[in-house]
Amino acid sequence: MTRAALTAAGFERKESEGMVWWTAGDGEKTLVLLHGVNDQAGTWFPIAAALAQRFRVILPDLPGHGESLPRNGPLPISLLVDRIAAILPSKPFTLLGNSLGGWIAMLYTLRHPERVQTLILEASGGLNRPFEVPVLATNREEAEVILRAVHGPRYQAPEWVIEGLLERAQDSPMLRITEIAEHYVDARLGELRVPTHLIWGADDGVLPVAYARELQRGIDGAQLHVIEGAAHIPHLQQPQRFLECLTSIS
Repeated sequence: MTRAALTAAGFERKESEGMVWWTAGDGEKTLVLLHGVNDQAGTWFPIAAALAQRFRVILPDLPGHGESLPRNGPLPISLLVDRIAAILPSKPFTLLGNSLGGWIAMLYTLRHPERVQTLILEASGGLNRPFEVPVLATNREEAEVILRAVHGPRYQAPEWVIEGLLERAQDSPMLRITEIAEHYVDARLGELRVPTHLIWGADDGVLPVAYARELQRGIDGAQLHVIEGAAHIPHLQQPQRFLECLTSIS
């Protein structure tokens, strides 16, 4: 449904060497959005059409997610950065990443600072800190805890969502991610010299606002924007507020 919504919004599917991405818009500025773990490019469907009116928009499926290869085997963090780098423009652009996508965005920016005009981290991972909740659900209780952390404390999960999360505990891209410890960015935050903004949900139960403030302290000049009524995926939970925030930044 979400990918069909991208098509309906005028986005075109592209594919090269196992990487799949969606693109639309012909604005002077380019905006690249990287989704989180176990997600795919369709996650941006609530805001994609509005963004394409202002920007050239690029929405990749991260390697091992959505339709991007590899289907099986490990997904080293370095592989994710390499394959994303291969499809991104050489001219400067704004780079936004949610959760794992924010971590990849930071690593890409550290590697190619000349290509990133503005870095936007939406509930971004990357620090060597334990999660506030289990990362995998092995029973209904754990599933409900995870879902409330992701979507907010008042979220009431439909039965099919709980069942889907339990199924993913056995087969999900998250289980395939490797090279985690090698790529924590705690010691490298000071190397991020591009203008950086953090967008965070006030109710994020996966990476709370206190985590965002640690990132902010480490990145010189970083600005933090907190969205009320949103949790770990603000663009999905409060799309209009997210758009307003993004417009004020870019």
